Amino acid sequence: MASTNPPKERLVFTAALKEELPVDFIKKCGFPVITQRGLESGISSSLGKKYPNDSVVFVVTGVGRERSEKSARLILKFLNPLAVVNVGGCGINTGIDALCSNHVFVCSHTKAKGAFLRCNTEPPFPLPPEIRLKKVAIESLEKPLLRHDPNILPLVDMEAGFQHRIFQEHAIPFYAIKIPADKCSASSRQQFKKALIHIRRSIKKLLSFLDPRSFPDDVSVIIPVHNRPETLKRAVSSVLAQSHRPKEIIVVDDGSHQPVEEVLGRETDIKELAKIIRFSENKGVSAARNAGIRAASSTWIALLDSDDEWKEEKLENQFRFLKKRPFFEIVQCEEIWIRRGKRVNRCKHHEKEAGWIWQKSIEMCAISPSGVLLRKGLLERFGYFREEFPACEDFEMWLRISRTKPVGLNPEPDLIKYGGHPDQLSTRFEAMDRFRVAALLIALKKEKEPEKKDILRTAIMKRLSILYNGARKRKNLKGVKTFKELLENLQNGKEVSWKDHPLLLKKRLS
Repeated sequence: MASTNPPKERLVFTAALKEELPVDFIKKCGFPVITQRGLESGISSSLGKKYPNDSVVFVVTGVGRERSEKSARLILKFLNPLAVVNVGGCGINTGIDALCSNHVFVCSHTKAKGAFLRCNTEPPFPLPPEIRLKKVAIESLEKPLLRHDPNILPLVDMEAGFQHRIFQEHAIPFYAIKIPADKCSASSRQQFKKALIHIRRSIKKLLSFLDPRSFPDDVSVIIPVHNRPETLKRAVSSVLAQSHRPKEIIVVDDGSHQPVEEVLGRETDIKELAKIIRFSENKGVSAARNAGIRAASSTWIALLDSDDEWKEEKLENQFRFLKKRPFFEIVQCEEIWIRRGKRVNRCKHHEKEAGWIWQKSIEMCAISPSGVLLRKGLLERFGYFREEFPACEDFEMWLRISRTKPVGLNPEPDLIKYGGHPDQLSTRFEAMDRFRVAALLIALKKEKEPEKKDILRTAIMKRLSILYNGARKRKNLKGVKTFKELLENLQNGKEVSWKDHPLLLKKRLS
């Protein structure tokens, strides 16, 4: 059953001036462009009736601090945003040639009222490959800057920093993507007017993911398998039965005793769609998935474990969800659990969440691999599954992605998960939390924000305490030594690497 709290599934773009936006393109794609006055008048309540889709809304805020801050508060009140992206032109307070109008910049910081705020630098939507975002700080001004001022940052504008401060107070992720347009001088207004065509063109490229005519729906299904002939047949049959036909099925035979070709037979549908990759020895599920992903030729990747199956409309429902919310690069579906042949209900703790699920991903594996559909480009940017992990490789992967990307949730229970069988990976290893500790230590080392570091450190120490007490109870001296040392180092604020503690990822604890 889906969560009773409706997730935030609206991406809001802000721009100071309507002239900065490719309005005709946005409206052709079916998304609304509204003003601050429109928000005040209550237009947000009727957006869905007037426009085919209001999952993405553009708000023209007006220029200056007062209008920017007021618009931010109205967006919070009426639009319940998943994230906010400020776009448009900005001024160049320097003569450096590198800051030319042919580049698009993403701000790593904004400055308003003298305080620096860290922007998110990985946009919550897919970027076209031709756009390269650079990290440059930007300063928001009370008044236009009409001449170069060495005390002010190289890039300046009049809204990003003020909006950022408001949204940060409410824990709404904020992004500022700016096109440098004019040098700060008395003639800057004229320069800005000339640059508007370039600004609109650049923003249109940035927003190309909104165009329903070019939305990709080609998908490769990856199925790793090791010695599960009967369940593999069921899994493959459920893919062949999909109402949205995949481009290809890639079955990775991870050193099975009976070759997959013999298991699947020679049916016409399988021969048309299936590619088979065979390992001569068992390398593990991460290596098998990665081999399938690398061989995939589609925009989207769908994973399916060989002991699970899909309902017929799983892919169709997920693509329908994505076309309405094209900013998501990863989406999962709800699921049905079968244990030893009987359907079981999940406890509240296991209910799936949508949007910014990083904190949930620290507690548990918040995404089921068999239910996920994600862009291949996302894996190419964030990295594939870690092959050194015997298990919990998906915990590490989703922790990595969900830190900067929102996750969609299609509420249809289109995945049937089977558990309780003897070769289930989650029951094969003792003290599985060791693997999760290793994943959390990797995340801790990469994390830059102090608040997030504290969250990770607390989660690691909680798991280590449980592992330490368990090792003491079982008189496992190696475990006691390893977990005690890790705990003490974390308590003393020392930097800890999972590589220094090989017991964390060994298949056996003893």
